[in-house]
Amino acid sequence: MKQLTLLLLSILLLQCSAQQPEWEKVFLSDAMRQVYSVSSELDEVNPFEGLGAYGGHNLFDKDNSTAWVEGVQGSGINEYVILGIGSEFPEQMVLLNGYQKNKDLFSKNNRVKTIRISLFTGFMIPMDMTEIGVYYRIRQFDTSMAIELEDRYGSQQIPLPWERDNVDQVMVENRNFFLKDFEKELAEAREDCPSCPTDPKFRFFLKIEILDIYKGSQWDDTCISDIWFTSPDKKAMTIPTDEQITEVWEDFDEGMIYVNTNKQEGIVLADGKALEKARNLDEDEHMDITLMDVSPDKEWAQVDYLYTQDGAGRVEEYSTLYSVRYLTMIDEPILGIIYGAFGFIEEKGKIYLDTADGPLDLDKILEEFLKNK
Repeated sequence: MKQLTLLLLSILLLQCSAQQPEWEKVFLSDAMRQVYSVSSELDEVNPFEGLGAYGGHNLFDKDNSTAWVEGVQGSGINEYVILGIGSEFPEQMVLLNGYQKNKDLFSKNNRVKTIRISLFTGFMIPMDMTEIGVYYRIRQFDTSMAIELEDRYGSQQIPLPWERDNVDQVMVENRNFFLKDFEKELAEAREDCPSCPTDPKFRFFLKIEILDIYKGSQWDDTCISDIWFTSPDKKAMTIPTDEQITEVWEDFDEGMIYVNTNKQEGIVLADGKALEKARNLDEDEHMDITLMDVSPDKEWAQVDYLYTQDGAGRVEEYSTLYSVRYLTMIDEPILGIIYGAFGFIEEKGKIYLDTADGPLDLDKILEEFLKNK
């Protein structure tokens, strides 16, 4: 009986050990404050010479005129992308399937029909980086999920099928495992650079694999234009149509932008601190918002996002457009720009957003927004 008990215990321990996933060391390119890896890309270039026209960086530039295009012979089945999705686990993924520069290119190229998504927790040993990227040790969480996508032009929202509390618990457990498993490497990193940050950087990662495709009419290249992650605002509200918007104003000390109406005061349009947290920036990166302009009818606001990095000495500025009535930012694929917005102009009773590409008709922007809302 004692031998049988020991044998059963040994089997149980072996099973537990087998179930514990191994750490996988992956190299991820680092571009536009995003880490990512793709299994292939069309017309790949030497990474030391720049970014390719169809590389993985196109997935997070919020520009539907660019796309990641896999680069293998055939339809790209089993090709994949790994994306860093920050240190706060989001609730959903938003995806622009296919090549969405225009509807003609969308139909001529393959679109993804079925994907398999896998969630990983990942940690980076301080200073474990090169000129073009970083190394992370990643470990898979739970099981992979197969999801069928719609074959349609425009964005589609995909809830991530993992419980947030479970994910956060596994992250804490994996961090403890990482500190133990890589104790020697962490100690060596601290010796090499005593003044450098000592804590390993953490991110969640999502691996997205192509399992099936919608066939393009002309080319056998499979494309995805954009992917981003959000946590839906369950308290989203709209200013009623019978209320007049009287003021849009900024509190510089709080980093907040507010709206007043003839019936309400202090409605939050943009919360700078919450937005900064949602961006999951590294410890040495910071984001501020500023109210650049308000349309004459006070239905629209241009809010610029300002990114800085300690010691970098420069500011990256991105223009965003907010619907004041709907208290929300217009997604970049609808707006079509992230640079070069110069405020609002009024011509012949119509209001436009003035941009480097010419004036944007806000009536058409609102129509497209409401169609996708």
